[in-house]
Amino acid sequence: MTAALVLVTLTAGLGSALLTDHSAVWSRVLKIAASTAMVSIVLAGNPTLTGYTVFISAGLAASWLGDLSLSFPGQRTFLAGLVSFALAHLLYVASFFARSSMDVVAIVVSSIVMAITVTAILRWLLPHVPDPLMTPVTVYLGIITVMVVTSFGTSGAMADPRIPMAAVLFMISDVLVAKHRFVSPTRWNRIVGLPIYYAAQALFAITAIIAWT
Repeated sequence: MTAALVLVTLTAGLGSALLTDHSAVWSRVLKIAASTAMVSIVLAGNPTLTGYTVFISAGLAASWLGDLSLSFPGQRTFLAGLVSFALAHLLYVASFFARSSMDVVAIVVSSIVMAITVTAILRWLLPHVPDPLMTPVTVYLGIITVMVVTSFGTSGAMADPRIPMAAVLFMISDVLVAKHRFVSPTRWNRIVGLPIYYAAQALFAITAIIAWT
């Protein structure tokens, strides 16, 4: 069942991206189908009820709301999606702390790398962002930075490389969303970005039901 739901998530996500310029309605339908399958990975996996599982599930649910919001055009729906995904990232951060203690060395190293990376992203992106969205976008980048850094912090005694891998993929997909929204809107942003996004979410879901061995 898990493999089938992952396949539906990735296939429907790619289908949504491919249909963006042809049918907004079907693209939206496939996107919500992909997001629903994404959430169902945990629900159908009969997970052990732990803090990590609860927070991951809540993060996936918040992402579902974000996907719904971003499937509609307009600044208000974009802001609604931004808030939903910011909440999802904060829930993932909570899941990392609920899972294990943080590896201090990993936190320090990833913080340095992310500080350099995010500074470069902001210098590239902010000149293209409208003034009303400047603060929300900057705050959002700060939140996802914390999510990525803390994902690497889980690399202690209970290390699971799928967790930081999912976090980095999620950030890459967000950068492609920003590129599409503010810099250069091309269908390739979605064709590349949506499968990466759904792969990230599927990885998060899988870590909640299948332990890394």
